[in-house]
Amino acid sequence: MSRLGKPYTFWQVVGMAGPSLKPFVEILVEPHDALPDGCALRYKAESAVRQVARVRYEPDDGPDAVWQVAGQDAGGRMTTARAVQVEDSGAGTSWLIWGDAFGLRLRHGDTVVAETHLLLALDQIVD
Repeated sequence: MSRLGKPYTFWQVVGMAGPSLKPFVEILVEPHDALPDGCALRYKAESAVRQVARVRYEPDDGPDAVWQVAGQDAGGRMTTARAVQVEDSGAGTSWLIWGDAFGLRLRHGDTVVAETHLLLALDQIVD
C-alpha cells in the first residue's frame, strides 16, 4: 500500500499541464529491500511514452557501458521499462526512464543495479 493507503500503481499519466495540455507522468516505487526509500515523483511529459530495453549508463560502482534495463514488479517479475522526454531543470530535456512497482533493474554481464528511475541525456537510449 502507498503512503496514501492506496495500492501502488507503478506509473500513470495524470492531469494536464496548463495551456499546452501536456500530461504529467507520476511514478511510484514501493519501498523494498533493494530500494528501501522507494520513490514518488511527478514530471511533465514532453513526448509520447516509449519502451526501452538498453541504455548507456554509468552506476556509482560499475562501468560506463550499455546496460539492459527492465522494470521489476512487486512479485519479482521483470517488465518492460518505459521512457518519456521531460524537462530537467539542471540538464534541459532528458529521458525519464522508469520500471514497475519495485523500480528498475539494470544488467551488465553479472552485475545488477537497482534504481528507482533514471534521468538520462537524449543520446543515452540505445533501444
